Amino acid sequence: MTTAMLITPFRPGDRVLVACGDHAMAEALARTFGSAGFSVRIAFDGVAALDKARAFFPTAAVLGLDLRYLDGFQLARALRTIPGCARMRVLALLPPSIGLLDRHRCFDYVLRTPRTAQGVRPMWVVDTDSLGIRPTLLT
Repeated sequence: MTTAMLITPFRPGDRVLVACGDHAMAEALARTFGSAGFSVRIAFDGVAALDKARAFFPTAAVLGLDLRYLDGFQLARALRTIPGCARMRVLALLPPSIGLLDRHRCFDYVLRTPRTAQGVRPMWVVDTDSLGIRPTLLT
């Protein structure tokens, strides 16, 4: 019998930093990650996110591009310079209709915000097509 595992950006025990200028979105993501068993810290601007990362040493970061003081690209590059964070997985948080041109390879994944539909539970989706990454199925 063969078991399969889909590789995702998140692993059990991850410490996740959520940095987003939209307070409601950041808090919703933090609740989602927290209920899944991850340790989570929230920041609403780029400088606060850097400060929290220096104390928290996240293993994954979900970054909105709408941050004050440092945008998502600047923050992604700065996070990787923190000792202990160089191998962190960094996700760009984008709405479904926005494409990402990541010339500097700041992001490892794109996390799409949910579309709102009446009576349907919102679901965040890891968009592997945006960065040319294909999910790998291990057997």
